Amino acid sequence: MIEFNGKFKAFLFFCSAITILFFIYPILLIIALGTKNLISALSTGSFIASVDVTFVIATAAAIISVLVGTPFAYLLARSEFKFKEVIEAIIDIPIMVPHVVVGIMIVLAFSSQYGLGPFLQGLGINMIDTLIGAIVTVTYLSATYSIRVTETSIKTINPDIELTARTLGSSPAFTFIHVIVPRIWKSIANGALLTWARAVAEVGALLVVAYYVYFNGNDVYPASIYIYEGFQALGLAGVVKYSAALLVIVLVIFIVYRFILKRL
Repeated sequence: MIEFNGKFKAFLFFCSAITILFFIYPILLIIALGTKNLISALSTGSFIASVDVTFVIATAAAIISVLVGTPFAYLLARSEFKFKEVIEAIIDIPIMVPHVVVGIMIVLAFSSQYGLGPFLQGLGINMIDTLIGAIVTVTYLSATYSIRVTETSIKTINPDIELTARTLGSSPAFTFIHVIVPRIWKSIANGALLTWARAVAEVGALLVVAYYVYFNGNDVYPASIYIYEGFQALGLAGVVKYSAALLVIVLVIFIVYRFILKRL
């Protein structure tokens, strides 16, 4: 551990205190204002339904991102090929452009007369205001986090470990599954959590693609849109309790998830 002394240490503590205060002040305030009505929010059936569908969408996005993104992250970390920089820029596009634009991109690509739209419609697959459309949208927006976290973790592993396994007769697939994955599984899990959280938080693209989804026999707003609709109809005071409730739920999930992960 590096020791810091004198004025530089004071400077680091000052900057850290400002940063922590910047993040924690809005959290504490909304929880303080919404706590007295927290039970009311958690007793509202439509709100709970919106949380349920949001968690289903986000969990699906996280699983897809891990299953498909982890091998891709391995390729990026261990290979050099033409136009790699272009591919990496494309991966980062979802976090670079306004998410409403991403929503329009998804509609054009999968639910219009362009691209795959006619083919999917011929198969009876509809992306607009459906669960599958919401999952595709938030996966597109959030998979970058899982890929980048996993790629960074793989780069910290000495390639000689893989080369040794290969010289001992292990196949590339066996080496990846039995040598690399056991060393990075916590990073994969953390990347999945970030992907999940980003999916929960999405609103801009869902406003375009899946304003509501058919879920358990009802048309249900995703939680972010539910709160946005409440803000439009009830004003700031009317949605504090729902915002605080969602924040508390997500915060508890984060804390428990990382507590368990740290001890495995």
